[in-house]
Amino acid sequence: MQEIIIAILFLGAAFFMGRKFYKQYKADSGCATGCDSCAPAKKEIKLPGHLKS
Repeated sequence: MQEIIIAILFLGAAFFMGRKFYKQYKADSGCATGCDSCAPAKKEIKLPGHLKS
């Protein structure tokens, strides 16, 4: 009887840990905050006047 209870507890713990890992690595459809901080940085480099030809 004890083996059955331990097996049920182990399977339950494995299920919940698997679900936790699945949710952690699951990609959402977009950024959660909407501030575009997740987007790659788009920097424009402006040369100083003395370096322009």
